Amino acid sequence: MINKNWIPIGLIIIAITMLMATDFFPKLNDLIYIPKPVVIVFLLLILFLGFNTTPLLKNDTLRSHFLWGVTTVFFLMGLIIVFSLLGGNSQVGLSLSSPALWIVLAISVFELYCEYKKMKAAQPTP
Repeated sequence: MINKNWIPIGLIIIAITMLMATDFFPKLNDLIYIPKPVVIVFLLLILFLGFNTTPLLKNDTLRSHFLWGVTTVFFLMGLIIVFSLLGGNSQVGLSLSSPALWIVLAISVFELYCEYKKMKAAQPTP
């Protein structure tokens, strides 16, 4: 049986993947026509509900914040790489050749490094 805590996380992953897929492959909407406002409202609703009901995000431990940050960064970069390799082109400029993406990635990695140092400093030494 699936743990109920993972359902909102799964919804977040599905919603982010769908948003990125429609950005990289806008012709996907031609296969099954769903009006754009309906798709956007649906995906934003899933994201909102997912972030507000996820126990992992409500847990205030440094470790959970760090793990969530690392997972998010790797997942988003993985999606960008896979969708680029599949021949998709981002409509909003998310590409591996974009300097803005690399700057944001560098800032994210630096923040994760700072969180990691805080997490290690907060651990009791045996």
